[in-house]
Amino acid sequence: MGCIMNGFAYYGLFRPSGATFLVFADYMRAAVRIASLAELGVSYIWTHDSIGVGEDGPTHQPVETVSGLRAFPNLDVIRPADYEETAGAYVASAVRTDGPTALILSRQNLDQLTDCPAATRREGTLKGAYVVAKESGPLECIIIATGSEVQHAVKAAKEIGGGVRVVSMPCMERFDRQPAAYQEEVLPAACRKRVAMEAGITTMWYKYVGLDGKVIGVDRYGFSAPGDIVMRELGMTADNCAKEVKAYMA
Repeated sequence: MGCIMNGFAYYGLFRPSGATFLVFADYMRAAVRIASLAELGVSYIWTHDSIGVGEDGPTHQPVETVSGLRAFPNLDVIRPADYEETAGAYVASAVRTDGPTALILSRQNLDQLTDCPAATRREGTLKGAYVVAKESGPLECIIIATGSEVQHAVKAAKEIGGGVRVVSMPCMERFDRQPAAYQEEVLPAACRKRVAMEAGITTMWYKYVGLDGKVIGVDRYGFSAPGDIVMRELGMTADNCAKEVKAYMA
């Protein structure tokens, strides 16, 4: 599928897209590498993005896959948190002309981030990251989350209250291309207390939380059970996020 998409893109008449489960992206790595290297405008739509896949078990639960894709130079990897971010992700993919885009979509239903205006969510996705929930007092801590974990970060921030900001970061690559002033606006350097949350391996998040930061992630393979049970047992809940952030801030 990946090679066929590259062929369409080389011909130039169409904007090709293809879809499958995210865990099968590993079979496409050679084609994805060529698309990234050759700056082909193709769109990958990879679903069932985490341990939330559930009963299919660890063979079908991607934990390292998203970070593995982020390692490709010139591949935009977008993991949206709700339908407005998904709309922004599709726009980002459709208008990009200098390389491929991967849309990483969940299987499970997600809370919609309706406390944040739709335009902010769509435009924020195009920029790679944005403040989805602003602190109500002096800034003390920033929670950075992506995809299905943003809903948990927002709930945790409401429980903790006060000086906790939540940043949704659907696309690291697009955020890294923003002007320094915008990056500083979203992630001010003066705030060194930072926590990242994603249902995947933790390594890449230390670029944003720093040596003083903390990452809530999944540095192991999952197990076969309903998706909500797997998520809960491996710490991908609002309650665990709040507990971890409180302990970190103490």
